[in-house]
Amino acid sequence: MKNKRNIIIFANGELPTSKKANKELLSNKFILCCDGAVFKAESLSLEPDLIIGDLDSIDNNIKKKYKDKIIKIEDQDSNDLYKALHWAERNNVESVSIIGADGGSDDHFLGNLFIILENDFNFKIKLITNNGQFNLTNSQEFSSVENQRVSLFCLDKEAKITSYGLKYKLKNYQFNNLYGATLNIAKTKKFKIECDSPKTKILVYRSNEKTR
Repeated sequence: MKNKRNIIIFANGELPTSKKANKELLSNKFILCCDGAVFKAESLSLEPDLIIGDLDSIDNNIKKKYKDKIIKIEDQDSNDLYKALHWAERNNVESVSIIGADGGSDDHFLGNLFIILENDFNFKIKLITNNGQFNLTNSQEFSSVENQRVSLFCLDKEAKITSYGLKYKLKNYQFNNLYGATLNIAKTKKFKIECDSPKTKILVYRSNEKTR
């Protein structure tokens, strides 16, 4: 039986084909599909361990096939990724890797990013796209490559952020807006982010490519 402590959530957007995504998909983690994302998992010959959503995107054949692996949640005030993440929290998951959260529509992707930023989930989250990876963190050291693009996003305007190993240094930086700490560059094979507020969530983006 797969361990539910570390899981992959399939959202119903574009499936990334990057090396990072392929590594996750080969990890044999518990797979949770957001409604119609079950078709994305099956296209990769992966069987979902659980399907969550209002089930408006799957047909009766899928419902019968996975009848013992489906949780139907009717709530129209939240999307399926939100429902999946709250299931993860209720089930004491320790880390979540999200695949397919972008590419379907830009507004949906933006909404998914805000779901991650605005909610105080008590587990590690990374979101993998074709262009890079987002990590939700507080204070952490990251692996990188020289000239890799790095951006930080945070909703807490009181928190103070300090960076090490980035071209444009942040020293007790406060987020007066969401875009103020974007478009930075990693100088070496690692960089570090420190935050003075242990409860503050910071979304750190690292691109797959170097800046030109």
